[in-house]
Amino acid sequence: MLDQLATVRYIRKGEHFLRVGKVARNAAFVLSGQFKYSFIGEDGNEKIVKFSFTDDFLTNCISFNNNKPSYLNITALEDAVILRFNIGKLQPLYDLHLSILHVNIRLYEEIMQQQSEHQYILSLKSPLERYRFLLRHRPAIIQKISLTNISRYLFTSREALSRARLMVAEEFSNQNTCG
Repeated sequence: MLDQLATVRYIRKGEHFLRVGKVARNAAFVLSGQFKYSFIGEDGNEKIVKFSFTDDFLTNCISFNNNKPSYLNITALEDAVILRFNIGKLQPLYDLHLSILHVNIRLYEEIMQQQSEHQYILSLKSPLERYRFLLRHRPAIIQKISLTNISRYLFTSREALSRARLMVAEEFSNQNTCG
């Protein structure tokens, strides 16, 4: 049944799944690739609030639930393949198939947890503390995402992030030579 509602879609690097100003009507599962959720801040610089990887869920729940234009772009960071479906067509199935509703609730919980984590990261005072948090809790971001995009996610400059990385590398080097 779900396969009748979903379509496989190929998205090129730099292509938008959702643009600022458009109302979210679709959601997707990432079959392969990486995405960023971003906006342009008052300072004119791009800010990234979330990354999505293979097996993650793509959508802007706020835009869909409130039927309002998105304040975020969702953009492919590399060529990607997604399984896209219209959210509105899925909702009537919740009454018929509680398992679909349970999956939806779990996805919302995961989205809320990721938002809460990002707010916590931004509450950390220094780029060094933010970078250390990523190393401990979200190593996939460090491994897969460019330094420029990590700095945009941490709401810091690329230079400050480079200094933080250097400090962590020096600490690691000192630990290995001392012990």
